Amino acid sequence: MSAISVEELLATSVALATERDIDRLAQQIVLLGCKLCTADGGAIYILDITKSHLEPKAVVWQGKPIAIDYATDVPLREHGQFNTQNIYSYVAFTGQQTYIDSAYQFAGFELTEVYQRDQLLKCKSETLLVMPLRDCNQQTLGVLELFKVRNGHSSSFREVEKVAQAFALQAAVALDNAMLMAMNRHLIQVLDASNRQLEAENKQLRLQRKSSQNYEIIGESEPMQQVYALMDKVLSSNVTVLLRGETGTGKEVFARAIHQHSDRNTQLFVTQNCAAVPEHLLESELFGYKKGSFTGAATDRKGLLDEAHRGTLFLDEIGDMPLNLQTKLLRVLQEGEVKPIGENKAHKVDVRIIAATHCNLEEKITKGEFREDLYYRLSVFPIALPPLRERKEDIPALINHFIKGYCQTYGRKVTQVSPAVMDILMRYNFPGNVRQLQNIIERAVLLCDKETVILPQHMPDQILLDNGAALEASDELPVYTQNELPLKEMVQQYEKKLLESHLRANNWNQTQTAKVLKMPRRTLVEKIQRYRIHNEV
Repeated sequence: MSAISVEELLATSVALATERDIDRLAQQIVLLGCKLCTADGGAIYILDITKSHLEPKAVVWQGKPIAIDYATDVPLREHGQFNTQNIYSYVAFTGQQTYIDSAYQFAGFELTEVYQRDQLLKCKSETLLVMPLRDCNQQTLGVLELFKVRNGHSSSFREVEKVAQAFALQAAVALDNAMLMAMNRHLIQVLDASNRQLEAENKQLRLQRKSSQNYEIIGESEPMQQVYALMDKVLSSNVTVLLRGETGTGKEVFARAIHQHSDRNTQLFVTQNCAAVPEHLLESELFGYKKGSFTGAATDRKGLLDEAHRGTLFLDEIGDMPLNLQTKLLRVLQEGEVKPIGENKAHKVDVRIIAATHCNLEEKITKGEFREDLYYRLSVFPIALPPLRERKEDIPALINHFIKGYCQTYGRKVTQVSPAVMDILMRYNFPGNVRQLQNIIERAVLLCDKETVILPQHMPDQILLDNGAALEASDELPVYTQNELPLKEMVQQYEKKLLESHLRANNWNQTQTAKVLKMPRRTLVEKIQRYRIHNEV
């Protein structure tokens, strides 16, 4: 046999490395094996998914693929024992490269498949070489057979032993990669189908549980659905509502939504922040005054309670209202009467009160800073608004909403945030809630002069520091050079880091993390166990 040229070896490597379809790769392996080892023909058998049979994948004769109708699966076990009589099964089990110099003399193996093939091809196989194809863990993927027919000058494969061994190793690597990619494609398809099914089921469940109203508030999470359900209950009544929640949760947005979907929506929605004005001004703002009742009262002025007659008055930061005004507000709630400053007689008003606070009113009552009787009047129907950290699955929708709004305001062309920024924001706890997220996005949009994507450098330094991302804020995945890790391990490492970051962002709540990642909780638990992920706390 003539020496193998560098060009031929390079062409062989390229041909194997670039083929991803298993059937076409199997043909390439047999064709290239025949060419390198000057074989008349060959066949390849691949271990099936159950690891119980070798399946014929390709047969080559005189440089061309032929039909494999004659070939059947080779069982690895027969009658409860290893099938070591069959040469293909034997090589698959032992991993030993096996030569047969005369197929029609006693060879010590059952060669039924060889004889059937010879009858089909009208030839007689003389010498055989059967090689195992094994992955890096020495697990059998299949076997490759090369054969030469009796023609008077056929030579043994032993002359090309080293070339054959090297080629088998290279073929096994290519086959392993193709099988991994095929399995990944299959898993992606299965996961995609499962996700579509789950998404359809979740959509159906959301429709069943969804509020009867469209409040046009951004948020479809479970905590928000609970808020919407409570809002539904108060739309057709005049009951006083107390909105409780941290600063920045959007209490005025919810109050306005209740008004707009109530029977009072044709009348005014009036707002007043009780902490924004001094005590003496707040009284005149709410109750109004008569001409001459105090210095500067040149004319009669209606108070906000009268302005909101037959409508809704929203009192924000009710916990900061002075005690003497609390008494007057209690009379409004109890009797429906308003007495302006300087007026001797009270008059009736028809106004719905929605109050809001971020304070602990119970603590204020204990300290004597808030009237207990007013507290009970206001909290007839309390609604607790969830902080943003408890409804993180709403963050992507809120981000898109704010980007769209500020792009219109400032004439920018930003379309989205980068995956790195999304991960940073999903891990952040937002003490300022939705208002803080809104401010972050507004700032980022302004910083994007020509960019269409918000990047980590557009985030405030404190956000990056709080996320431990100040030094590693980058949109790029880590690149491993000089074959430090195979693709499979790189993907596993990245998946582990991603899972850890989302678990930390959700305070290690597996159910919440699974919702954010849109994956079944059972799958998340299996991955946590597989990667040995533990809560550092």
